[in-house]
Amino acid sequence: MSDIGILGGSFDPFHNGHLSIAKAAMRECGLSQIILLPAKVQPFKLGRHMAAEEDRVNMVSLIAHQNQNFVVSTVEAFSEEISYTYKTLQTLKCQYPKDRLHFILGTDSFLSLETWYKGADLLREFPFVVGVRPGYKESETIEMVEKVRRCYDAKIKVLHNKILEVSSTDIKENIKAGKSIRSLVPFPIERYIHEHRLYQDVY
Repeated sequence: MSDIGILGGSFDPFHNGHLSIAKAAMRECGLSQIILLPAKVQPFKLGRHMAAEEDRVNMVSLIAHQNQNFVVSTVEAFSEEISYTYKTLQTLKCQYPKDRLHFILGTDSFLSLETWYKGADLLREFPFVVGVRPGYKESETIEMVEKVRRCYDAKIKVLHNKILEVSSTDIKENIKAGKSIRSLVPFPIERYIHEHRLYQDVY
């Protein structure tokens, strides 16, 4: 049995913050692989100048090509239905029946987890990896995690390394202003964004 991490998100675009939490999870949790899971554009995000699913999948595929232990799943990105994390993980569980799937997310998302569709079932059925976002203290995150762990008998690992603070909004604003994004995104992403003229008219 292998331990596999799942990192989902809009990835609009994929940036160094995403890469840092993925690599920290691999290192600290002994994961053999990371599945990058681009989300479908949800109805409430329409009109917010998101890149198309195809572009976002292409960008994370560039990252997977650079990192041999990363793969991309399009189970959500090209789905015709509204995606729920619980259903997605059940689908991936069927695709990886012999492996243990760990769901990776930041502190802010973790704190809202109980409000998600079948959030309690998620906590009981899947191990979680929590990256501490800037603005949250590791000690406070651990305290909150302990409460959830006791309530649901959940398996939760808090990463020691804080997530790099990178904002998709800042990236788009820099592009709009003609400023460099080299310190915010991996080079293949920067090149793809410029070649395909993404986010040129964000606001």
